[in-house]
Amino acid sequence: MILNWLRDWNWVRIFRLVVGIAALVQGILYHNNVLGMMGVILLAQAVFNMGCCGASGCAVPQRKSANKTIQSKR
Repeated sequence: MILNWLRDWNWVRIFRLVVGIAALVQGILYHNNVLGMMGVILLAQAVFNMGCCGASGCAVPQRKSANKTIQSKR
């Protein structure tokens, strides 16, 4: 299970991790709860490989058939 979290790292995921760690550390140092929560959210997105809508939640569905005809009732 942990090995799945260590796979498929791209630059966006690494960027979220770095910004999340920086925001969390700054939130703790300056006692800023909002910044700390943003850091936690960015860290969770990086670790679990999620976006705003979850894993592939914002993806556009693919067409099922390109040659589909519409039949009307007569």
